[in-house]
Amino acid sequence: MEKNKQSLTEGVYQKIKDLIIYNGLLPGEIITVGEMAERFNVSKTPIRDSLNTLKHEGLVEVLPYKGFLVRRVDVKELLDLFQLRIILEGSGAELAAKNILPQQLEQLKDLASRCKESHENSHSLMRLNYDFHMAIAKGSGNQYIYSFLSNVLNQLQRVLYADLTAGNRSDMHVEHEDIIGFIQTGDGENARKALVSQIEATRNRIMKVV
Repeated sequence: MEKNKQSLTEGVYQKIKDLIIYNGLLPGEIITVGEMAERFNVSKTPIRDSLNTLKHEGLVEVLPYKGFLVRRVDVKELLDLFQLRIILEGSGAELAAKNILPQQLEQLKDLASRCKESHENSHSLMRLNYDFHMAIAKGSGNQYIYSFLSNVLNQLQRVLYADLTAGNRSDMHVEHEDIIGFIQTGDGENARKALVSQIEATRNRIMKVV
């Protein structure tokens, strides 16, 4: 029974999160627990639990006596998050070049290949690209880099999706292949540089339009 409850909450959480990331719920829009419960035909408990999780991820904030508000993009927060992402992913790539396990490397290659195949499907590409970056963090062998990066990427998903749908995806596969090549040959310095360069290019594009 408890497992079913947890599974239901996770499903509701992902649906609400997808609505926020893919602009089904816009910044500044108010979300009420009752409306969401009716929309997904569930009780208020999994909705409330999901929204509280999204609050901790920085995607919504509490509006006393009203519900929750989809947070607007804050430029200073974006810059801080990208700075932290550069630190975490740069170090993660450098460590992965030393510590990645053979099966983790194969998973990384598989994710890169699936990203290339999903080039025209923005939703699939978003999820696969997230998994690709998290797989590098996993390969670092540092659990804190993995955990902290997950939080950072969750907070950046909306702007990363906007960047992706603007058509900035042509170089993604080449960038993935370069990063994999450096990790596979144990070249931590260039793995870090390649990943940091990719993140900086994404940040610079996004900051021009926010």
